[in-house]
Amino acid sequence: LSYRWLLNEFPVFIALDKRRFVSQTNGNLYIANVEASDKGNYSCFVSSPSITKSVFSKFIPLIPQSDRAKVYPADIKVKFEDTHALLGQNVTLECFALGK
Repeated sequence: LSYRWLLNEFPVFIALDKRRFVSQTNGNLYIANVEASDKGNYSCFVSSPSITKSVFSKFIPLIPQSDRAKVYPADIKVKFEDTHALLGQNVTLECFALGK
């Protein structure tokens, strides 16, 4: 499967950069240091080259908050599921820390 994210309408795909990352393991979109320009409606676009089929998720609104009075501490949670792999095969493990 291949994952890409749209912003507001097709075909405006999110440009990946140092702030934005799409996990090719689970399709999640990660945005570090949200900016006002990130406001909008996001939809995940999943395609499978092997069966030549693509689908879109429902749009998910993102509304950045400008309330600087509230300061939240970094939230670090460590919970990993068991990972199984066949000998001789490749495995990808991902770890993300959220917060500032």
